[in-house]
Amino acid sequence: MKFAYKMVCLLVLVLSASFGVGGCYLLYSDFSAQLARAEAANADTHRQVCTLLQGEILDRQRRGESLDDAALTELLANFALPTALWRDGVCIVGSGDLLPDGTMEVRRLADGSVRATYASSLQGGLQLATAYDLTDLYRGRDAALRRFLLLEAAVLAAGAAVTAVFARRMTRPLRTLTTASAEIADGDYARRTGLHTGDEIETLSSSFDKMADAVQEKITALQADVRQREDFMGAFAHELKTPMTSIIGYADMLRTIQASPAEQYEAAGAIYHEGRRLEALSGKLLALLGLGEETITLQPTALAALWPRLQAACPGVPLQLPACDAAVQADADLLLDLLCNLVGNAVKASEPGQPVEVRAADNGDTVNLTVADHGCGIPQSEISRVTEPFYMVDKSRARKQGGSGLGLALCKRIAEVHGSDLHIESTPGEGTRVSVILRKGAVQ
Repeated sequence: MKFAYKMVCLLVLVLSASFGVGGCYLLYSDFSAQLARAEAANADTHRQVCTLLQGEILDRQRRGESLDDAALTELLANFALPTALWRDGVCIVGSGDLLPDGTMEVRRLADGSVRATYASSLQGGLQLATAYDLTDLYRGRDAALRRFLLLEAAVLAAGAAVTAVFARRMTRPLRTLTTASAEIADGDYARRTGLHTGDEIETLSSSFDKMADAVQEKITALQADVRQREDFMGAFAHELKTPMTSIIGYADMLRTIQASPAEQYEAAGAIYHEGRRLEALSGKLLALLGLGEETITLQPTALAALWPRLQAACPGVPLQLPACDAAVQADADLLLDLLCNLVGNAVKASEPGQPVEVRAADNGDTVNLTVADHGCGIPQSEISRVTEPFYMVDKSRARKQGGSGLGLALCKRIAEVHGSDLHIESTPGEGTRVSVILRKGAVQ
């Protein structure tokens, strides 16, 4: 059963119970009061009849007149009331059952009339009963009860109709919530309720919309993650396919044909070059995956001790190193790997012989490390994607230079391990600046 129907049934039940009990109580209390007044008046009349009859009997006895059945019947005829008289238990006037002295009985007759009978004992073994008609009183009660029932039916019908209208209006927000939840379940994650009722329904609607926002964010994140995984797998397969094709092709040539020494040297060189590419690719991929599993401990690292290691790791590169000797909280080997990757990318983006600058800006509590070049730069539309694994702006140039598209992804992960992020600024044709901000640390 729908909630609106439940509300209607509940209200009708409450109205019928309260209205019925209250109305019946008023009707029957009023009837009881009227009946009590009528009984009191009838009892007084009965006592008066008994007193008058007893007086007449005594008066005739004093005069010595006969009090036979005919004389008693004559005396009772003077009272305009239905009466019955018994002598020694024998009914001599009227008819009916002999009642005990001082009792009153209300009886509904076969014709539908209602009578109240009062009985009293008199002197001389006589017993008098008088009857009083209560039919009009009971008919009035029954008529009032019928009118009340008709009124109650009309009130309940009107109440049910009004309640049905208001129940539909009150449950309309619930229908909106139900529809919205069904649409979201069907894939419409942008669906919102946006109810403004000023009550608890609005609070529920707001909570529902916040939940829907969270669900949409999670779904969007999952979809993006799936796309990234698919892109990653596709790029990884492609990166493997290119060197493997060269290796297999040159190896097959050496295996199947008699090549000249120059051709053999060229094939062996190609196999060696592509093998080194695969080795670099696997090494960077393992490093990237390993950073997500290992727990890295950061220690105070003096930058002055890092510059000679960086120069030695990048032989032949015209590096411009800073004079900053501050210490930072870092893993020295990972930080060196980050700088080497950034310097390597800078060299690939620059013309031969162009210098690569390494800057270190002391900002008090932090040090801003920057690797800058004056090479080809990166288009603004590509900057947000260059840290994705295997993403390369110029794939042909990157592969020609031995690039795998994992360098900046690895740098970004190393920066995250250090509680920072890569900040990339680039202008096409002018160069690129990649920065990472590290917390300072005191060398023991």
